[in-house]
Amino acid sequence: MVLGTQRDLETSTSLKEIENEMLVSEVMTKNVFILDVGVNVIEIADEMTKCNVSSIVITKNGDAVGIITERDIVRKVVAREKEPDKISASEIMSSPLMTIRPSTNIIDAAKIMLKHDIRRLIIKENGSASGIVTDKDLLMIAPGLNTILENLIEMNNEQNIFQTPELEKEICEHCSAASENVMLVNGLMLCESCKDSES
Repeated sequence: MVLGTQRDLETSTSLKEIENEMLVSEVMTKNVFILDVGVNVIEIADEMTKCNVSSIVITKNGDAVGIITERDIVRKVVAREKEPDKISASEIMSSPLMTIRPSTNIIDAAKIMLKHDIRRLIIKENGSASGIVTDKDLLMIAPGLNTILENLIEMNNEQNIFQTPELEKEICEHCSAASENVMLVNGLMLCESCKDSES
């Protein structure tokens, strides 16, 4: 796995400076591991083990349509005593994906994670997944971020594999709301409300 480079920050750096200067493109994992929607859970687990990752992005006809985590496999397959070779990715993936742009700053990314109670965001560029950023990526940046990411730490430590699966949607680039119906309008990904106001 190849990690994106991180800008060195002094511990005295203010949150405002971090918010203004650091983008998710600087801290995201650039290699996104993907598999086709038709693979089974055995193939997914093998790929996770081989690549030493805890999540795989699922694609259909080349488009990223969902994500599967280790928790999904444990909760939806192992705990229910299902046969992994008979369960396809489409049956256990979290979909639709919650995505952000590379130009999103890290504070906004953290707020989105907190608001939607998720631990990872897919970075989309030109319609395809170009990276992934996790709560741990954000927590490693600077001690000053702890004030904003305190809830993320707690969520990460207390997350139970049998809790509700992650809800993943796309983010409106105008109002930052999550929506299943985000559309490209005048170069921006907009939700229904913002799309109507742009018309």
